[in-house]
Amino acid sequence: MIRRKKMLELMKRMGIIEERKPKKKVIIEVITAPGCPYCPIAVQMAREIEKKYPGVIVRELSVATPEGRRKAMEHNILGTPTILINNRVEFIGVPRFIDFERRVRELLS
Repeated sequence: MIRRKKMLELMKRMGIIEERKPKKKVIIEVITAPGCPYCPIAVQMAREIEKKYPGVIVRELSVATPEGRRKAMEHNILGTPTILINNRVEFIGVPRFIDFERRVRELLS
């Protein structure tokens, strides 16, 4: 095992093999509520970012479901839409697309 590790290190230094960097993933969760007129806009923005950037995963969680209620209670969410990025509240309400995209790019780099 030690020989294999040393051999791989040597090959990487010599440029024989490339070291793969793990790709970063960004998980966007949009907390929505039934009847909310702004929630579909936030979900659509998240989906556009998901299409544009590899490594971005979007989930929509409704507060009408047990999982959505649990997530809302966990983060003390009182209004919808609320956007969590990597399990952290980033935006409450519908953000400007440019701000949303900028934050995702920062997390991917």
